[in-house]
Amino acid sequence: YFLVDKEFNVIGYTLLLSLIEYKTLVMRGDLDRASEILPTIPKEQHNSVAHFLESRGMIEEALEIATDPDYKFELAIQLGRLEIAQEIAVEVQSESKWKQLGELAMSSGKLQMAEECMKYAMDLSGLLLLYSSLGDAEGLTKLATLAKDQGKNNVAYLCLFMLGKLEDCLDLLVESNRIPEAALFARSYLPSKVSEIVALWRKDLSKINPKAAESLADPEEYSNLFEDWQVALSVEEKAAETRGVYTSAENYPSHADRSSMTLVEAFRNLQAEEEELLENGDIDHEEAVAEENGGDEQKKDGDVVEEHHEEKEEEEGVVDGDSTDGAVLVNESEADEEWGTNNEGNPSA
Repeated sequence: YFLVDKEFNVIGYTLLLSLIEYKTLVMRGDLDRASEILPTIPKEQHNSVAHFLESRGMIEEALEIATDPDYKFELAIQLGRLEIAQEIAVEVQSESKWKQLGELAMSSGKLQMAEECMKYAMDLSGLLLLYSSLGDAEGLTKLATLAKDQGKNNVAYLCLFMLGKLEDCLDLLVESNRIPEAALFARSYLPSKVSEIVALWRKDLSKINPKAAESLADPEEYSNLFEDWQVALSVEEKAAETRGVYTSAENYPSHADRSSMTLVEAFRNLQAEEEELLENGDIDHEEAVAEENGGDEQKKDGDVVEEHHEEKEEEEGVVDGDSTDGAVLVNESEADEEWGTNNEGNPSA
């Protein structure tokens, strides 16, 4: 069809009878006859057909007919057909599509696909979220290296910190020229490195403000200005033993009720408990010795009492030598009553 405007410009329009008939059948709901007519519609008109079907809410059918990769990708995302969207992303190699697909895969719980998409999209923040949620130490180690190479020092720092690689965190802060932050970090986690960082800080600050640089205190020179300095050094040495040990996630219930106290507080409590145990041990030892000594004295007292009792019996008790039955006479009057005799020695009536 050709049309002419008022300025006599000729405009050509293509009206495909098959396309008009197809749309008419779809609007009538006769999808079987519409599908029979679809092959007669030229390929270059399929995207137009797909847009028409999408407007009618027939997104599945639109996805099957669409030929434009970008449009097809959007339809696949709408339907949650992540596999089809991934195939298109591989074909197109668009960073924005990889990132969009990675976010959808993450929210859908398809973590392996999400990881792959985020790697293609160089979505380092997304990878940090993924690896930290999974407790993937190996993934965090690789991500730290990748982030450092890409100049994403914030991501690299968080990876190293979660891995317990405090020395690497300190080096990264120094390399990034964040020396004040490095000094504060060392004061909190690596007190043995404070003097070294303070020297760097003084040197760097002296270029701008020499007076302020001189006011920086080194704990080796002014340990009285740093509270619990010696305790902090002891805590650092103690904590270094378990810093690189990563507890399995399945052991979380046994760690869920752990106290939120700081390492310094925990170290103090440990020292107090050790001193208390030591004192209790001394007291228990003294009580045991006292009980042992008391038992010996009681035994000795018992022996003395028994001997005294035997001596008393020997003094009071007299055996009648003339008696043939061996009767023991305690005293004369009692003996008379016991054997039924009177004071004269004659048998009682």
